[in-house]
Amino acid sequence: MSNTSWTPGAWAAIKSKSVLGNIVFYIAQEQGAPYTPNYSDVAQTHEGDPEEVQEANANLIAAAPELYEALADLVSAFDGEPGFGPAKKALAKARGEL
Repeated sequence: MSNTSWTPGAWAAIKSKSVLGNIVFYIAQEQGAPYTPNYSDVAQTHEGDPEEVQEANANLIAAAPELYEALADLVSAFDGEPGFGPAKKALAKARGEL
């Protein structure tokens, strides 16, 4: 993932309980991922949302590094082909360029 500054993947969605005892999902580096001091925790879901919504959101967020890399490889492989505008826009959005 060149030209990116986010926490290195792979990421995992981990089901847990908040201090209030509610279900919450944490998104963090998977075991064995390159350790980045102070950046191993990526995000957490909103504990007030239904559990199935939190889990779906957490899984999507946890897949982000692999999704980015796969889409970047696909765009690179078909560089110059028509129809990749939305993919290029999504990659730019992920890099904070939009």
